[in-house]
Amino acid sequence: MDDRIKLTRRKALAGLATVGAAGLGAGLGTSALFSDTESFDNNSIQAGRLNMQVTVDNILHSTAIVRDNTAISPKDTADGNSVTITVSDLKPGDWLILEWEAEVFFNPGYVQVTSVDGDYANQEGATPESETDTSSPGDLGDALLSTVWGDYQPSGPSRADLDYLDPTTDLNDTGLTDYEIPDTNGVTGSGAHYTTMNEAHDVYKTGVLLRDRTTGDPLEVGPGGGKDPASFWQLLELPTGVGNDVQGDVLTFTLRFDAEQVRNNPTPFSGT
Repeated sequence: MDDRIKLTRRKALAGLATVGAAGLGAGLGTSALFSDTESFDNNSIQAGRLNMQVTVDNILHSTAIVRDNTAISPKDTADGNSVTITVSDLKPGDWLILEWEAEVFFNPGYVQVTSVDGDYANQEGATPESETDTSSPGDLGDALLSTVWGDYQPSGPSRADLDYLDPTTDLNDTGLTDYEIPDTNGVTGSGAHYTTMNEAHDVYKTGVLLRDRTTGDPLEVGPGGGKDPASFWQLLELPTGVGNDVQGDVLTFTLRFDAEQVRNNPTPFSGT
C-alpha cells in the first residue's frame, strides 16, 4: 500500500493560495502609518502697562507769609487723584517756586503738559477806591509772571538758583541760561521777556511736549528712557509795580499731564 501523499499541481496551487490568503489577512491586522503628537499648552499674551504720577513740591518762597499762605503739602502726588494748589494773599514783590516731577512706570513714555482752556479764568475781585480798572475779567492774569525753568541748583536759596529759561515762557526766545529780575512788564536786562499767566496759558492750552533741552527731541521718561523722573520748575512772581488793579482778583487754572508710550509712536500726541 502506497501511503505517500499525492499532490496534484492543482492541489498544490490551491494550498499556496490558502497560505497566501492567511498571510495577507495577518498583514492587514498589524500594519499602521507612523505618527507623533506634540502640544503647547496654557499660552497667554499680556498687554503692556504704562502709568504716570506727577509730584509737585512747594520748594521756595519770597517770604514766610507766602509759604504759609500756599496751601499745598510738600511732595503732593497726583496718581489717579487731583492735587489743588491755592495761593492766597499774594502781594506785589512776592514770588514762589513750584517743582514739578513726572514719573512714568513699566514702559518709557512721552509726557505732555496742557493748561486746560475750559478751566482757565480771571475773576475780578473786591474793588478798593484807588482801583482804576473794575471791569471783568480780572487783571491778575496780565500781571502775574509765570516762567518755566529747566534746572534748579540751590545755593542761596533764591530765584537766582534757577537756570535755563524754557523757550515756551520767553517771548523773545533769548535762550536765557540764568535767572534775571524782570521789570513790571516782564522784560529783563538782557532782553528776555517772561510770559504772564495769560501768555503762558495761550502757549500751553494746546499742549506742550516735554523735550530734551540739548537735542530738542521728545523726552523719553521712564524705565529705559532718557530721564526718570522728568523735572521742571515753575516760577510765579508778581512784580512790585503792578499797582492796585490786581487787588482781590482771583486766577484759576488746571495743569493736565498726559503720557503716551514711546514704542511704535514716532509722532507722540498727534492723534494717530
